[in-house]
Amino acid sequence: MTSIIEMPELVLEKIIGFSDFKSVLTLRQVCRDFRNFLDDLKDSKLPDSKFETIEIIVDKNNIVLDFKEFGVFSHRHEYSEFGRSKNYRRKKTVFESSNFVDVAIRDLELVLKFQKSRLERLYFDVDGFQLSPDSLLHDFPVKLSNMFKMLNQRIKTENFTIKTYNQSQIMRFIPFADPDALQKLILLSKNNKMKLEIDEMAKTEQWKNAQEIQCNFPVLNLKVEDIYYFSRISLLMKIISARDLENMRKACISSSKFEYAVFNLTFFNGNEEILNCWGNPCYTASSFNWYFRIKDLEEKVLHIEFCGTFINFQTIDLRHVLAGAIVQDYKEN
Repeated sequence: MTSIIEMPELVLEKIIGFSDFKSVLTLRQVCRDFRNFLDDLKDSKLPDSKFETIEIIVDKNNIVLDFKEFGVFSHRHEYSEFGRSKNYRRKKTVFESSNFVDVAIRDLELVLKFQKSRLERLYFDVDGFQLSPDSLLHDFPVKLSNMFKMLNQRIKTENFTIKTYNQSQIMRFIPFADPDALQKLILLSKNNKMKLEIDEMAKTEQWKNAQEIQCNFPVLNLKVEDIYYFSRISLLMKIISARDLENMRKACISSSKFEYAVFNLTFFNGNEEILNCWGNPCYTASSFNWYFRIKDLEEKVLHIEFCGTFINFQTIDLRHVLAGAIVQDYKEN
């Protein structure tokens, strides 16, 4: 009797074409020849794994790869020096491994090879630890970066989130997100001393193509023109000048796509300059408020609110303007 691996390649490709992702992974474990056949097969002939979210997390002791379908159903794999565990529908199996880092990298590469549809979210937390160079986990970020380069494809994801202690890790992984798919870029810090030099990041395709930027640690060397093209902005900054705020206002009232910008400042000392530029605000018990017409929009206005060290720019409906407030006419820059 002829074994399945002895069938013509065209027949095998047809079988793969009618199989789903999980079935192909099962077939891959049948024998070494079948595994080699699948590994050599063109990506276009492989089924789509169709995951919506992929999370890559490294802590002091282990690596976690979490693949989610439909936002709920999760395939969670944990790797450590004690072996590999797989949590699938609450079932857990343990596999021994000589180098759990290489096993984790290999498994992730295999999933990414099958992933053709766009992810809703790709999440990295890959250096939340302080380890000696002798630890197997120490080289994980470098090995992960090398794997992405060898894979030679950018990951299509709408939301790209990176949580880190180190700015260098942000710059290491950002290039692997497909800028054409990227909508939201979220940068999170696990260290209250971390700061982000924005100069190099603002030059990346990913930064320029995203529609939303969030950063929960201080941003340095920011030029307002580097964030004009975002529709949604949330930044922590030490200071911003009155001139930059005026330039931001001009950009916002000239864009029909702008939604909001929130600046959390350490301090702001340009109140007098702002009053001279924007006129007297509408006061409430907790904030100063200004309103400006937006180009080509009849029922929307730009609302700028100062509340302590928070400065909010937001496009709102005209009907939500505070009673008695003046809405300033749109003027060409």
